[in-house]
Amino acid sequence: MKRTILICLMVGTLLLTFTQTPHVRAQEATPYGQADQETYIHVVVKGDTLWDICEGLYANPWVWPKVWQMNPHITNPHWIYPGTELRVYYEVARYYEEPTAVEETAVVDETAVVEEVTPPPPPPPPKVPTITFSEIDQVGFITPFVPEGKGFILGGKRQRTLIGAADKIYVQFREGAQPEVGERFFVFRTSLLFKHPITKKDVGYLNTMLGVLEVVLVAPDHAKAVVISSFQEMSANDKLMPYKKRSEEIAIQPSAEPIEGNIILAEWGTFLIAHRQIVFIDLGANDEIKAGHRFEVFQEPKALTSQDEEVVLSIQPIGELLVLAVEQETAATLVIEALSEFTPGERVRLITGE
Repeated sequence: MKRTILICLMVGTLLLTFTQTPHVRAQEATPYGQADQETYIHVVVKGDTLWDICEGLYANPWVWPKVWQMNPHITNPHWIYPGTELRVYYEVARYYEEPTAVEETAVVDETAVVEEVTPPPPPPPPKVPTITFSEIDQVGFITPFVPEGKGFILGGKRQRTLIGAADKIYVQFREGAQPEVGERFFVFRTSLLFKHPITKKDVGYLNTMLGVLEVVLVAPDHAKAVVISSFQEMSANDKLMPYKKRSEEIAIQPSAEPIEGNIILAEWGTFLIAHRQIVFIDLGANDEIKAGHRFEVFQEPKALTSQDEEVVLSIQPIGELLVLAVEQETAATLVIEALSEFTPGERVRLITGE
Protein backbone atom coordinates (compact mmCIF):
# COMPACT_ATOMS: atom_id res chain seq x y z
CA MET A 1 0.00 0.00 0.00
CA LYS A 2 2.78 2.41 0.90
CA ARG A 3 4.56 1.50 -2.30
CA THR A 4 1.46 2.40 -4.36
CA ILE A 5 1.09 5.77 -2.62
CA LEU A 6 4.77 6.56 -3.27
CA ILE A 7 4.46 5.80 -6.98
CA CYS A 8 1.41 8.07 -7.27
CA LEU A 9 3.25 10.94 -5.59
CA MET A 10 6.22 10.63 -8.03
CA VAL A 11 3.96 10.62 -11.10
CA GLY A 12 2.05 13.66 -9.85
CA THR A 13 5.29 15.55 -9.24
CA LEU A 14 6.50 14.93 -12.82
CA LEU A 15 3.17 16.05 -14.31
CA LEU A 16 3.23 19.23 -12.22
CA THR A 17 6.77 20.01 -13.43
CA PHE A 18 5.84 19.72 -17.16
CA THR A 19 2.69 21.80 -16.83
CA GLN A 20 4.60 24.66 -15.17
CA THR A 21 7.20 24.95 -17.96
CA PRO A 22 6.25 27.84 -20.30
CA HIS A 23 6.25 27.11 -24.05
CA VAL A 24 6.85 30.03 -26.43
CA ARG A 25 6.59 29.87 -30.26
CA ALA A 26 7.68 32.76 -32.50
CA GLN A 27 7.26 33.30 -36.19
CA GLU A 28 10.42 33.84 -38.16
CA ALA A 29 10.59 37.25 -39.82
CA THR A 30 11.18 37.21 -43.52
CA PRO A 31 14.29 39.27 -44.34
CA TYR A 32 13.33 42.68 -45.78
CA GLY A 33 13.64 42.88 -49.52
CA GLN A 34 13.82 39.10 -50.09
CA ALA A 35 11.40 39.43 -53.03
CA ASP A 36 13.23 42.28 -54.75
CA GLN A 37 16.66 40.88 -55.55
CA GLU A 38 16.26 40.78 -59.38
CA THR A 39 16.49 44.13 -61.13
CA TYR A 40 16.26 45.57 -64.62
CA ILE A 41 16.90 48.87 -66.44
CA HIS A 42 14.10 51.44 -66.83
CA VAL A 43 14.81 54.26 -69.34
CA VAL A 44 13.40 57.66 -68.38
CA VAL A 45 11.03 59.17 -70.95
CA LYS A 46 9.48 62.60 -71.38
CA GLY A 47 7.56 63.77 -68.29
CA ASP A 48 8.90 61.03 -65.97
CA THR A 49 9.53 61.68 -62.27
CA LEU A 50 10.62 59.17 -59.62
CA TRP A 51 7.18 59.64 -58.04
CA ASP A 52 5.35 58.75 -61.30
CA ILE A 53 7.72 55.85 -62.12
CA CYS A 54 7.16 54.21 -58.72
CA GLU A 55 3.40 54.71 -58.94
CA GLY A 56 3.34 53.08 -62.40
CA LEU A 57 5.67 50.16 -61.55
CA TYR A 58 4.65 49.35 -57.97
CA ALA A 59 1.32 51.20 -57.43
CA ASN A 60 3.10 52.94 -54.53
CA PRO A 61 4.74 56.33 -55.29
CA TRP A 62 6.11 56.61 -51.72
CA VAL A 63 8.93 54.14 -52.46
CA TRP A 64 10.72 56.66 -54.75
CA PRO A 65 13.51 57.27 -52.12
CA LYS A 66 14.35 53.54 -52.31
CA VAL A 67 14.70 53.73 -56.12
CA TRP A 68 16.83 56.88 -55.76
CA GLN A 69 19.05 55.12 -53.18
CA MET A 70 19.88 52.29 -55.58
CA ASN A 71 20.80 54.72 -58.40
CA PRO A 72 23.73 56.76 -56.98
CA HIS A 73 24.37 58.39 -60.39
CA ILE A 74 21.18 60.44 -59.82
CA THR A 75 22.60 63.31 -57.76
CA ASN A 76 19.30 65.21 -57.51
CA PRO A 77 16.03 63.21 -57.42
CA HIS A 78 14.12 66.29 -58.57
CA TRP A 79 16.02 66.41 -61.89
CA ILE A 80 15.89 63.29 -64.10
CA TYR A 81 16.01 63.57 -67.87
CA PRO A 82 14.79 61.60 -70.88
CA GLY A 83 17.27 58.84 -71.77
CA THR A 84 18.58 58.38 -68.18
CA GLU A 85 18.87 54.70 -67.19
CA LEU A 86 17.46 53.70 -63.78
CA ARG A 87 18.03 50.32 -62.13
CA VAL A 88 14.73 49.21 -60.57
CA TYR A 89 13.38 46.08 -58.89
CA TYR A 90 10.86 43.80 -60.56
CA GLU A 91 9.02 43.86 -57.23
CA VAL A 92 9.61 46.22 -54.31
CA ALA A 93 8.57 45.42 -50.73
CA ARG A 94 6.43 47.93 -48.89
CA TYR A 95 8.38 51.08 -48.05
CA TYR A 96 7.15 51.03 -44.46
CA GLU A 97 7.89 47.53 -43.07
CA GLU A 98 5.42 46.23 -40.53
CA PRO A 99 6.87 44.48 -37.45
CA THR A 100 6.54 40.68 -37.44
CA ALA A 101 4.10 39.41 -34.85
CA VAL A 102 5.41 37.05 -32.13
CA GLU A 103 2.96 34.56 -30.68
CA GLU A 104 3.35 33.60 -27.03
CA THR A 105 1.29 30.76 -25.57
CA ALA A 106 2.38 30.71 -21.95
CA VAL A 107 3.95 34.00 -20.85
CA VAL A 108 1.83 37.17 -21.21
CA ASP A 109 3.43 40.57 -20.68
CA GLU A 110 0.74 43.02 -19.61
CA THR A 111 3.03 46.08 -19.79
CA ALA A 112 1.33 49.04 -21.45
CA VAL A 113 2.12 49.28 -25.19
CA VAL A 114 3.27 52.69 -26.49
CA GLU A 115 2.14 53.26 -30.08
CA GLU A 116 4.98 54.43 -32.34
CA VAL A 117 4.18 57.49 -34.42
CA THR A 118 5.22 57.06 -38.09
CA PRO A 119 6.80 60.22 -39.59
CA PRO A 120 5.07 61.65 -42.66
CA PRO A 121 6.39 60.38 -46.01
CA PRO A 122 8.71 62.63 -48.04
CA PRO A 123 7.04 64.85 -50.64
CA PRO A 124 7.23 63.79 -54.30
CA PRO A 125 9.95 65.45 -56.39
CA PRO A 126 8.69 68.32 -58.55
CA LYS A 127 8.42 67.86 -62.31
CA VAL A 128 11.17 69.49 -64.33
CA PRO A 129 9.83 72.33 -66.54
CA THR A 130 10.54 71.77 -70.22
CA ILE A 131 10.10 73.57 -73.54
CA THR A 132 9.32 71.59 -76.71
CA PHE A 133 11.19 72.57 -79.87
CA SER A 134 10.20 70.23 -82.70
CA GLU A 135 12.67 71.78 -85.21
CA ILE A 136 15.70 70.74 -83.13
CA ASP A 137 17.17 68.71 -86.05
CA GLN A 138 17.43 71.93 -88.09
CA VAL A 139 19.76 73.63 -85.58
CA GLY A 140 23.27 74.13 -87.01
CA PHE A 141 26.60 74.45 -85.22
CA ILE A 142 29.82 76.48 -85.37
CA THR A 143 33.28 74.90 -85.75
CA PRO A 144 36.72 76.54 -85.68
CA PHE A 145 37.62 74.48 -88.79
CA VAL A 146 35.94 73.28 -91.99
CA PRO A 147 34.57 69.75 -91.31
CA GLU A 148 35.03 67.22 -94.13
CA GLY A 149 32.01 65.06 -93.37
CA LYS A 150 31.65 61.34 -94.06
CA GLY A 151 30.77 61.92 -97.71
CA PHE A 152 28.95 64.24 -100.09
CA ILE A 153 26.10 64.41 -102.62
CA LEU A 154 27.00 63.51 -106.20
CA GLY A 155 23.71 64.64 -107.69
CA GLY A 156 20.05 63.86 -108.14
CA LYS A 157 18.67 60.87 -110.03
CA ARG A 158 16.85 63.22 -112.42
CA GLN A 159 19.87 65.52 -112.87
CA ARG A 160 18.13 68.34 -111.06
CA THR A 161 20.24 71.19 -109.70
CA LEU A 162 18.24 71.54 -106.49
CA ILE A 163 17.25 68.56 -104.35
CA GLY A 164 14.27 68.34 -101.97
CA ALA A 165 12.10 65.94 -99.96
CA ALA A 166 11.49 62.44 -101.41
CA ASP A 167 14.13 62.94 -104.15
CA LYS A 168 16.36 59.96 -104.95
CA ILE A 169 20.01 60.95 -105.08
CA TYR A 170 23.49 59.50 -105.47
CA VAL A 171 26.09 60.02 -102.76
CA GLN A 172 29.73 59.11 -102.33
CA PHE A 173 31.44 58.26 -99.03
CA ARG A 174 35.04 58.75 -98.06
CA GLU A 175 37.39 55.79 -97.77
CA GLY A 176 36.66 53.76 -94.66
CA ALA A 177 33.23 55.37 -94.15
CA GLN A 178 31.06 53.03 -96.25
CA PRO A 179 27.47 53.07 -94.92
CA GLU A 180 24.91 50.32 -94.45
CA VAL A 181 21.48 50.17 -96.04
CA GLY A 182 18.99 51.95 -93.78
CA GLU A 183 21.62 54.21 -92.21
CA ARG A 184 20.68 57.90 -92.03
CA PHE A 185 22.79 61.03 -92.47
CA PHE A 186 22.43 64.76 -91.96
CA VAL A 187 23.09 66.88 -95.05
CA PHE A 188 24.91 70.10 -94.15
CA ARG A 189 26.68 73.03 -95.76
CA THR A 190 29.62 75.04 -94.35
CA SER A 191 29.80 78.82 -94.62
CA LEU A 192 32.83 81.02 -95.13
CA LEU A 193 34.87 82.08 -92.11
CA PHE A 194 33.05 84.80 -90.15
CA LYS A 195 34.26 87.29 -87.53
CA HIS A 196 33.02 88.41 -84.13
CA PRO A 197 30.77 91.48 -84.59
CA ILE A 198 32.40 93.32 -81.66
CA THR A 199 36.01 92.13 -81.36
CA LYS A 200 36.40 91.52 -85.14
CA LYS A 201 38.37 88.35 -84.37
CA ASP A 202 37.88 85.13 -86.37
CA VAL A 203 35.16 82.96 -84.80
CA GLY A 204 34.76 79.99 -87.14
CA TYR A 205 32.45 78.41 -89.70
CA LEU A 206 28.68 78.02 -89.49
CA ASN A 207 27.46 74.57 -90.51
CA THR A 208 23.82 74.75 -91.65
CA MET A 209 21.63 71.64 -91.53
CA LEU A 210 19.82 71.11 -94.87
CA GLY A 211 17.99 67.82 -94.37
CA VAL A 212 18.17 64.09 -93.62
CA LEU A 213 18.63 61.22 -96.08
CA GLU A 214 18.50 57.43 -95.81
CA VAL A 215 20.76 55.02 -97.71
CA VAL A 216 18.77 52.50 -99.79
CA LEU A 217 21.54 50.89 -101.90
CA VAL A 218 25.31 50.56 -101.47
CA ALA A 219 27.60 50.00 -104.48
CA PRO A 220 31.43 49.75 -104.51
CA ASP A 221 31.98 53.33 -105.65
CA HIS A 222 28.77 55.11 -104.61
CA ALA A 223 25.47 54.75 -102.77
CA LYS A 224 21.86 55.57 -103.55
CA ALA A 225 19.76 57.44 -100.98
CA VAL A 226 16.36 59.06 -100.58
CA VAL A 227 15.73 62.41 -98.90
CA ILE A 228 13.34 61.81 -95.98
CA SER A 229 13.45 65.35 -94.52
CA SER A 230 14.27 68.62 -96.25
CA PHE A 231 14.84 71.82 -94.27
CA GLN A 232 15.98 73.74 -97.34
CA GLU A 233 17.06 72.80 -100.85
CA MET A 234 20.24 70.75 -101.26
CA SER A 235 22.67 70.48 -104.14
CA ALA A 236 25.73 68.56 -105.31
CA ASN A 237 28.78 68.68 -103.00
CA ASP A 238 26.72 69.28 -99.85
CA LYS A 239 28.31 67.17 -97.13
CA LEU A 240 27.08 64.28 -94.97
CA MET A 241 27.44 63.49 -91.28
CA PRO A 242 25.90 60.61 -89.23
CA TYR A 243 22.33 61.28 -88.11
CA LYS A 244 21.51 61.19 -84.41
CA LYS A 245 18.01 62.11 -83.29
CA ARG A 246 18.06 65.00 -80.83
CA SER A 247 15.55 65.34 -78.01
CA GLU A 248 12.77 67.84 -78.73
CA GLU A 249 12.26 68.37 -75.00
CA ILE A 250 14.61 71.01 -73.57
CA ALA A 251 14.68 70.83 -69.76
CA ILE A 252 15.07 74.25 -68.14
CA GLN A 253 18.37 74.27 -66.23
CA PRO A 254 18.97 76.43 -63.15
CA SER A 255 22.21 78.41 -62.99
CA ALA A 256 24.01 80.03 -60.10
CA GLU A 257 26.77 82.24 -61.52
CA PRO A 258 25.96 85.11 -63.90
CA ILE A 259 28.08 85.44 -67.04
CA GLU A 260 27.85 87.85 -69.97
CA GLY A 261 28.60 87.53 -73.68
CA ASN A 262 27.41 88.61 -77.13
CA ILE A 263 25.20 87.44 -79.96
CA ILE A 264 27.67 86.71 -82.74
CA LEU A 265 25.50 85.41 -85.61
CA ALA A 266 21.92 84.79 -86.65
CA GLU A 267 20.82 81.74 -88.61
CA TRP A 268 20.82 82.28 -92.40
CA GLY A 269 23.03 85.35 -91.81
CA THR A 270 20.10 87.72 -91.20
CA PHE A 271 20.81 91.06 -89.58
CA LEU A 272 17.54 91.77 -87.76
CA ILE A 273 16.65 89.16 -85.13
CA ALA A 274 13.08 88.40 -84.02
CA HIS A 275 10.98 85.86 -82.10
CA ARG A 276 11.56 82.08 -82.74
CA GLN A 277 14.78 82.70 -84.65
CA ILE A 278 18.02 80.74 -84.07
CA VAL A 279 21.01 82.83 -82.97
CA PHE A 280 24.50 81.94 -81.79
CA ILE A 281 26.35 83.38 -78.77
CA ASP A 282 30.07 83.46 -77.91
CA LEU A 283 29.70 81.31 -74.77
CA GLY A 284 29.86 77.51 -74.69
CA ALA A 285 30.87 74.40 -72.78
CA ASN A 286 34.17 76.01 -71.77
CA ASP A 287 32.06 78.56 -69.87
CA GLU A 288 29.91 75.78 -68.29
CA ILE A 289 26.91 76.67 -70.47
CA LYS A 290 24.34 73.86 -70.87
CA ALA A 291 21.27 73.21 -73.00
CA GLY A 292 18.32 74.57 -71.05
CA HIS A 293 20.10 77.67 -69.75
CA ARG A 294 18.34 80.97 -70.42
CA PHE A 295 19.91 84.31 -71.37
CA GLU A 296 18.57 87.83 -71.16
CA VAL A 297 19.30 90.08 -74.15
CA PHE A 298 19.94 93.65 -73.04
CA GLN A 299 21.39 96.92 -74.23
CA GLU A 300 24.06 98.87 -72.37
CA PRO A 301 22.59 101.67 -70.20
CA LYS A 302 23.00 105.21 -71.50
CA ALA A 303 23.85 108.18 -69.32
CA LEU A 304 21.97 111.45 -69.73
CA THR A 305 23.64 114.58 -68.38
CA SER A 306 22.15 117.91 -67.38
CA GLN A 307 23.72 121.11 -66.14
CA ASP A 308 23.90 119.93 -62.54
CA GLU A 309 23.93 116.13 -62.48
CA GLU A 310 24.35 112.93 -64.46
CA VAL A 311 21.44 110.52 -64.74
CA VAL A 312 22.22 106.85 -65.49
CA LEU A 313 19.39 104.80 -66.98
CA SER A 314 18.90 101.22 -65.78
CA ILE A 315 19.54 98.27 -68.07
CA GLN A 316 16.42 97.37 -70.06
CA PRO A 317 16.02 93.75 -71.30
CA ILE A 318 14.92 93.46 -74.93
CA GLY A 319 14.64 89.68 -75.31
CA GLU A 320 15.26 86.21 -73.91
CA LEU A 321 17.15 83.21 -75.34
CA LEU A 322 16.96 79.48 -74.59
CA VAL A 323 20.12 77.39 -75.16
CA LEU A 324 19.39 74.46 -77.52
CA ALA A 325 22.85 72.98 -78.20
CA VAL A 326 26.39 73.73 -77.01
CA GLU A 327 29.82 73.55 -78.63
CA GLN A 328 33.13 74.25 -76.83
CA GLU A 329 33.17 78.03 -77.41
CA THR A 330 29.70 78.79 -78.81
CA ALA A 331 26.06 77.86 -78.27
CA ALA A 332 22.96 77.76 -80.47
CA THR A 333 19.95 79.46 -78.88
CA LEU A 334 16.28 80.08 -79.65
CA VAL A 335 14.71 83.52 -79.26
CA ILE A 336 11.77 82.77 -76.93
CA GLU A 337 10.92 86.42 -76.29
CA ALA A 338 11.63 89.60 -78.28
CA LEU A 339 10.35 92.95 -77.01
CA SER A 340 11.88 94.55 -80.10
CA GLU A 341 14.13 93.54 -82.98
CA PHE A 342 17.83 93.28 -82.14
CA THR A 343 21.03 92.55 -84.05
CA PRO A 344 24.29 90.55 -83.79
CA GLY A 345 26.57 92.16 -81.23
CA GLU A 346 23.83 92.66 -78.61
CA ARG A 347 24.82 91.81 -75.03
CA VAL A 348 23.47 88.68 -73.31
CA ARG A 349 23.52 87.74 -69.64
CA LEU A 350 22.86 84.32 -68.07
CA ILE A 351 19.67 84.30 -66.02
CA THR A 352 20.41 82.92 -62.54
CA GLY A 353 18.09 81.09 -60.14
CA GLU A 354 15.31 78.62 -60.91
